[in-house]
Amino acid sequence: MRSALRSLRVRLALTGFLAIYLPVVLVFAVTAINEREVTDVDAAGVERRVAETGVEPTLWAVLTVLALLPVTAAVAWWWAGRAVRPFARVREAAERIEASDLSLRVGPGQGTTEAIGLAAAFDAMLDRLERSAQVQRRLIEETSHELRTPLAVLITGADVLLEHPEPDLALYREGLERSRNAAERLRDTIGELLVDARGRARAIDRRPTDLAALVREVFAELGPLAASRSVALAPRGASPCEAAVDGPSVRRAIANLVANAIKHAPPGTAVEVAVERTGTTAAVTVADHGPGVPEAERERVFERFWRGGQVPGTGLGLPIARQIAQAHGGDVELLESETGCRFRLTLPVGPRSKTRPPTK
Repeated sequence: MRSALRSLRVRLALTGFLAIYLPVVLVFAVTAINEREVTDVDAAGVERRVAETGVEPTLWAVLTVLALLPVTAAVAWWWAGRAVRPFARVREAAERIEASDLSLRVGPGQGTTEAIGLAAAFDAMLDRLERSAQVQRRLIEETSHELRTPLAVLITGADVLLEHPEPDLALYREGLERSRNAAERLRDTIGELLVDARGRARAIDRRPTDLAALVREVFAELGPLAASRSVALAPRGASPCEAAVDGPSVRRAIANLVANAIKHAPPGTAVEVAVERTGTTAAVTVADHGPGVPEAERERVFERFWRGGQVPGTGLGLPIARQIAQAHGGDVELLESETGCRFRLTLPVGPRSKTRPPTK
């Protein structure tokens, strides 16, 4: 009995039954009350007329009340079923989706405003889950391809050396260099994927942060890399620019943009980084004087694992930078430039708060 009362339909049916049947019983009781006048003689022999009230139900009234009992119960049960039907649709959809079919939806349907709102919220959640699953599936496919390539180089290089009839020291050295390059590419790819995964799982802790100070930290970190390529790092606008951001995440995004510019900048040129604030938006612009990106390939710049030309890299730096910016409510754009590339990282200047990064 207790388990039955946990059912919303049973509770609604009992409430509806009582709401319908109790007034019927009350009307029956009121109509069955009969008042009549009787004559009574007291001890002194004086006659008095006294009003006497009694209950005298008719047979038809009793039969009507009894007949309405199952009818009322059936109506209450039917009404309760219609009331909980939208929730049943949500449950059935969840059971079907449990079989890994994320394309199913509850649909608008009919019912109360609350039930329709619940179905819409459930469908919106399924839309987000489906997009997340698609991104995850595509990322796994792209990652598997990127990891297979250096592994294939390592295996092929080893096979060539093992099958060579008379390998010499030069051949061994050449094979080891190819293996080292493949292993470095594999290491860099795995490292970027780990950074990406940690960034997705990390809560964004917005705190007032000086973006100019983050740029100086990035310059100190990437200074040796720039020096090894004879590239100068030139700050533009060193005045403080404070924004409510997650410092470590934004620092990673700026570092990715600067490292990308260093890889494409010709020796003897400079990578320029400007920090500015306009209204409620802060921007970090990174420019180089390299070959730039052809017009036909500009849309592919932020694709995962895409690498333009023969420049080494994982193809994850720019997508991760954009992901971090979008998690803050900003973006990373490739701007028009006469020479080289100009990437602009924009971030909203908002109050201190804690949010979760969206799944892209």
